[in-house]
Amino acid sequence: MLKNCCTFTISNHWVMKRIFFLFLLCFLAISCKTKKTTLSSGNINNDLKTKEIISLHRNSLPNFETLSGILDVFFDNGKKQQNFPLSLRMKKNETIWLSAPLGIAKALITSEKIQFYNKLDNTYFEGDFHFAKQILGAEINFEMLQNLLLGQLIISPNSLQIEVKENNYTGVFSEEGMQVEFALNPKFRIEKTQITENKENIFLSAEYQYQEVEEQIMPAILKLISKSENQQTTIEIEYKNLQFNQKHNFPYKVPSGYKLLTIE
Repeated sequence: MLKNCCTFTISNHWVMKRIFFLFLLCFLAISCKTKKTTLSSGNINNDLKTKEIISLHRNSLPNFETLSGILDVFFDNGKKQQNFPLSLRMKKNETIWLSAPLGIAKALITSEKIQFYNKLDNTYFEGDFHFAKQILGAEINFEMLQNLLLGQLIISPNSLQIEVKENNYTGVFSEEGMQVEFALNPKFRIEKTQITENKENIFLSAEYQYQEVEEQIMPAILKLISKSENQQTTIEIEYKNLQFNQKHNFPYKVPSGYKLLTIE
């Protein structure tokens, strides 16, 4: 539960969860000239071995240094629904920066730290990825987040067997207390992945549609559903007006007088 370290009560926990999911789950894509398509058609190669398929999947990771653009976000937690845009700036493997319209809320994520502030209630947060565990109920780090958003396997399995089903390469494996199921399309990008953590009764699924951007295959739409015993949250993100390898800074400064949020 989020609680103010001072004598301050948060009346809408969903607001904080919304902001967290937004900056945690939004970052990607590249553009200039983009052609949107599911890019799921093609021919499956039945002769490929599991190691070859995994290698081709890893090599399909988009190649860029920085990303920027607008994320059109739909949020639904069963109690509240909302659509809104977010400005995105990102440096691959290092930084994710997000800003709501008029700077009402900003977030800055690095491999070590999660930070955000919210002008709607004059609060801010600063902490590590343990915050993700408190909200999602499952362990996650910067690399896992990046892989999720780029259409890559979140966890690298120690052992795995892949088979062909319905024109996809499909696999199931268990790692770090989680069961992961996935399907790769003929371009070796993830079509769908599901993660189940039975101990905490957590279910997470991600479905992708792709676009071709300067000869790279990038997610165009990401639909993510998180389920726990008490709540289901759906987030759908569409990527617009995106550019890559531009020079950017990542301005972030908490306004004076804001109240620090802590997690219990």
